[in-house]
Amino acid sequence: MNRKVLVLVFIGIISMTLAESIFNSEQGSAINNLTNVEGNCNKVNRAALVLEGGSLRSVYTSGVLDVFMENGVQFELIVAVSAGALNAGNFVANHIGRSAKINILHSKDSNYFGYRQLFFHRRAFNFEYIFYSPIKDLYPYDEKALESSRQRLLVATTNINTGNVEYFERKTYNELVHILQASSSIPLLSQPVNIEGSLYLDGAIADPIGLHKALSEGFDKIIVVLTNHADYRLNPPSWSEKIMIKLNNRKYPKLMETIKNRHLVYNSLIEEINAMEKENKIFVIRPNREFKIKTMEKDARKLIELYFQGRDNAQELLPGMMKYINGVY
Repeated sequence: MNRKVLVLVFIGIISMTLAESIFNSEQGSAINNLTNVEGNCNKVNRAALVLEGGSLRSVYTSGVLDVFMENGVQFELIVAVSAGALNAGNFVANHIGRSAKINILHSKDSNYFGYRQLFFHRRAFNFEYIFYSPIKDLYPYDEKALESSRQRLLVATTNINTGNVEYFERKTYNELVHILQASSSIPLLSQPVNIEGSLYLDGAIADPIGLHKALSEGFDKIIVVLTNHADYRLNPPSWSEKIMIKLNNRKYPKLMETIKNRHLVYNSLIEEINAMEKENKIFVIRPNREFKIKTMEKDARKLIELYFQGRDNAQELLPGMMKYINGVY
């Protein structure tokens, strides 16, 4: 390691130590004791898993997916967006606890995310930091497991020229993390990512929940993991947000139109999901109540609580989910 990398590792360890110091509860101790191990790989189910994003709210999804891995539950197709796709990247490599430890133990690490990153580097999240050194050194990633996975992962991105969603599939680690960065690049908080000559931002702008993609791939058994409670609806952009969006994206009118209408698309999807859930056409896992989690949440206690909400919900719903997948629901 060069001197810069050593300094970053040191700062990361200090931040992790500070976060660990607040873990006095039973739940906190459990997070701290999570091991970055491979999950129990069993049967790949003929079903699709759809993962919503939600920035740091995605620690809920981390809890759900850890329970899936502990029980050997896999899916033929995973459709994921933004922070949901970051979770999926660890899920397909069967890394129990990796997503949770990164986002919770490093929540106070300014080298990972925060206003310091935004002010000095024009990005809220430092993807190089979490995809490579030092995070990849602290929590090794099994690239061979990714490449040999029988689970197909489709990651949503938004083309800033067309304003439309585009899905990418990659099998090597370097290719995957490049797509994950694009899918997780939040407007106003990130710079567009170049993929094969085109620029992309957060996939949740154009397709916040990939239900229709899973249906178009021919799946009639679909598990949807959401990061908001059932009553949540997305508000339209405020006047200040509209001004910032216009100033930052005036060269991309189609993207601005997509952002402007995003709340309509999202809320319509939620209504469709609720209706399909009632008809037993899809199986939905989501938080039981509202959790006030900021986009750049630094409070590890809140993140721990949300993670264990995901674990608890998954453990409770897993038997019914497997009956649904096997056609006896």
